[in-house]
Amino acid sequence: MKTYQPCIQCLTKLMESTLGKTDLDNSSHQLILNKFRDDLSKADMDLPPARTAGLIYQKILQETGQDDLFIAHKESSIQEALKLYPLLKKLVKDAFDPLDAAIRISALGNILDAGNPNSYDIDEEITRLFNDKIWGNSFEIFREKLSTSDSLLVLADNAGESVFDRVLIESLNVPVIYAVKSAPALDDALIADARQAGIDKGASIIESGTPYPGTFLPSCTPEFQELYFSSPLVLAKGQANYETLSDSSRDIFFLLKVKCEVISNDIGIPKGSLTIKYHHPEKSI
Repeated sequence: MKTYQPCIQCLTKLMESTLGKTDLDNSSHQLILNKFRDDLSKADMDLPPARTAGLIYQKILQETGQDDLFIAHKESSIQEALKLYPLLKKLVKDAFDPLDAAIRISALGNILDAGNPNSYDIDEEITRLFNDKIWGNSFEIFREKLSTSDSLLVLADNAGESVFDRVLIESLNVPVIYAVKSAPALDDALIADARQAGIDKGASIIESGTPYPGTFLPSCTPEFQELYFSSPLVLAKGQANYETLSDSSRDIFFLLKVKCEVISNDIGIPKGSLTIKYHHPEKSI
């Protein structure tokens, strides 16, 4: 997916909020902010916005001498999600269709993203979880492919979301490989975050090699790229993975909550909706 003009506005807000996590004085803060605003004005609009966000974040870390500005956010979001874990597990256990319930729960975790521009109440979201339609007309395709696949590759998104993904993974009967980032990429999950969420109890955790949000394949290791293209089934979580893989040359399922108008227009799904969308190089459903 390319970058649209509204993405620049969103990236600017994300950059400002990220710089707000530093202990820079006002003068230094403004100098860096002006520098990156200039970078954004020259952003390659043919690249996914997630790639640009990752580049800016890496530059912020270099400018400020910080290793990871989202450590506290990731820690707190995982802890909050773990408090919900018993309830989420029970929702799957008691569901008439456990896979449907687990997919909804995994998609709902997408709202925990630090870049989410919308306010939300997680308890209210859970309450109406099963009243909402899963958009995309691809759930049954996913169910069918899952039944015949000998493994599943899940491309992780934010750290807190990993707990919701754990609920899905623990409901499946196939081996799961869970791919996380190799370096801090905003609030995306790293290996330590995935382990804290308990992913290692039900899946193998690997690094994709990228330091950017989403899965920008040119930045991934050759080993991961080989795994990505050879895996029988791939489930990509969140908007950043959609941004970076929506034109993928292989078939892939995207599972997310649509949080902005740009993604809504590009994916053809109403804003605020849960969706599992099947992308095939020849046809998307």
